[in-house]
Amino acid sequence: TARVWDARTGSCVHTLSGHTRSIWSACFSPDGQWILTGSRDKTARVWDARTGSCVRTLSGHTNWVWSACFSPDGQWILTGSEDKTAR
Repeated sequence: TARVWDARTGSCVHTLSGHTRSIWSACFSPDGQWILTGSRDKTARVWDARTGSCVRTLSGHTNWVWSACFSPDGQWILTGSEDKTAR
């Protein structure tokens, strides 16, 4: 589970539930519309930052996803895994 917090109030805005193992990486897209998480469940997920709902699950790694990030223009996602690949 990942949580989105209001920086001003400290209150939880969204709880992002869906990964089945620990989350190792989380970030916002450059435009703030999306949240990206990477997990020990071998997936990365894209979430709608406004609603907190999962809009896409990225599969393909055969081991933990240690890191996940958006490109500076938000058009691409890069994931790095314990399986020794980046996708």
